Order: sequence, then C-alpha cells, then structure tokens
Amino acid sequence: MNTMDQIDELLDPKLFKAFLAAADTENFTLAANVANMTQSGVSQHVAKLEEQIQAPLFKRLGKTVKLTETGSRLRDYIERCAHSEENFLESVRDEQTRLKGLVSYAMPPSCLLSPHFPMLLDRRKDHPDVELRVHLQPSPRVLEMVASGEVDFGFVTQKTKHPLLTQKPFCQEEYILVGWDKDAIKGVNPENIPDQKFIHYPGSDVYYHFWLRHHAGDRKGLDPFCLPCAGWIDSIDGAIKMVEGHLGYGVFPRHCVESGLASRTLFEFKSRKKPLLNDIYITQLRGHKYPRRVEQVIDWFMEMAH
Repeated sequence: MNTMDQIDELLDPKLFKAFLAAADTENFTLAANVANMTQSGVSQHVAKLEEQIQAPLFKRLGKTVKLTETGSRLRDYIERCAHSEENFLESVRDEQTRLKGLVSYAMPPSCLLSPHFPMLLDRRKDHPDVELRVHLQPSPRVLEMVASGEVDFGFVTQKTKHPLLTQKPFCQEEYILVGWDKDAIKGVNPENIPDQKFIHYPGSDVYYHFWLRHHAGDRKGLDPFCLPCAGWIDSIDGAIKMVEGHLGYGVFPRHCVESGLASRTLFEFKSRKKPLLNDIYITQLRGHKYPRRVEQVIDWFMEMAH
C-alpha cells in the first residue's frame, strides 16, 4: 500500500484549512490571514500533514512556497472529497425535498373549468413523482369523502360546521344566470321565474339556491328543486351546451361560461344588484397530519388564489 492509498486512514481533515490557504497564496504569512490563524499555526498544521503523509508538501523558496507533487496530489484529493461531500449532501437534500406519492382530492365539476386546475398541472411538471387523483363531485359528496378519508382534501362551495373537518377560504367565484337569447333574458324577473325552464346538472341546486336568494330573496315557491326543468344532464359542460342549444336557462360560475359570453352563444342576465360572489373553501380532516406532498399541493393552490 503506497502513501496516498493510506490517506483515508491517516489524515486529519482539521488540518486541510491551513494547507489549502498556503497552497492558494504560496505564502505562509498570507495563508495565516486567509485561514484566520497565526503563521506558526499554519506551519504547524502543514508540518502535521507532512508527518501523517510522510512526504513534503511544499518546496520552500525564500518567503514563497510551491506545492510538491505530493502536495498537488493532496490538494486534488481534498477537492475531490469536498466535491463528493457536496454531491452527497445535495442528493440527500433532493431526496428530502422531492415530492413523491399520491395526492387525492375532490371538487365540484365547475372547478375543473377554473384557471386553477391547469395552473396546478403546470406546477406538477416539476414534480413528476406526484400522482394526482381528482374526483369530480358535488360539494355535499366532497365533504363526505374528506370526512371518511377517501381523499386528502376537497373544495366546497359552502362553509359547513362539521366536527371532523376544517375549512379555510380559498377564493371567490361569481354565479350568473345565462340564456341563449339576449332580449329574452332581459325579461327574467323574480315574478316570472316559475314560468321559465332551467337546465339541471349535479350541483346546480347549490348555484340556483345562491342565485334565487340573491335576486329573489325569500319569495315563496322559489326553491331550487322546484324550478321548472327543461333538461337534466350529468355534466356541467353538457348543461352549458344545452343552454346554448336553446333548451333552457342555467346558473353557472362565470369562469365556466366566459367563452360562450365572448362568442355570444350565451347572454348574461344583468340586474342592478351587486355581483353574486360566493366563497370557495378547502376542507381537510381536523388535526390530521398530512404528508408533505399533500400540504405542498394545498400550498400551491393557496398561492394561486393570492
């Protein structure tokens, strides 16, 4: 076994600082300033390294010092060790910070049409080991799924007191009544709502409830489940197409019908009242410790909303 093969067993890493300072400055006095040591301290540390290696590390040329071949090999060795250590620590940090595993959540189908969902998918590109499992369900079912542990968290359109759940505000969405005829929809009012026909879809009762309460108050007979039905379909996309197809009126979150309003295949009911805004909440199990990947996805959503 040659001298350099024994380095791992012989060398004291605490001596490297003085050696490297001397190697860089080629002067023990300057090295002392760089290493924040005395000149004699630098000399002593270098001498101990030479004793451990049993070979000179510097050639003394007056006040200047030059690395010997062994000294050059030692510097290379130290740099390789430092690089390996840095790589090791970086790999550990990466492992600790890497998001990996399943994140499941539930939300009303309208949320799929919001800008937040594609923004989440864009962020997830940087974390390919995260698996997303998304369930499209009306708010009452979302609450059931979160409470039973079927999903990690959920989005709901109403704040509900539940002993197992917490709910924190996420964003607001606006609900509007739309139809296919610009002039006809102007004539809609609380008195003739029972004479109109509406499109029903999963979760639409929540939107109709908010809209009726906002525009018609507590008028008797105006219950979302009693609105005349022109058609029922199991998707919000289909419901929007039914309205565009002249089948009936519908209440939707504004972000779901923006393209139809822009293309004038849909027209919005307008009144003098303030816009109908409703808070959307993120709901989770109370006191539950979630994996970091779940908390990170929720943090992403919260950042999108602000």
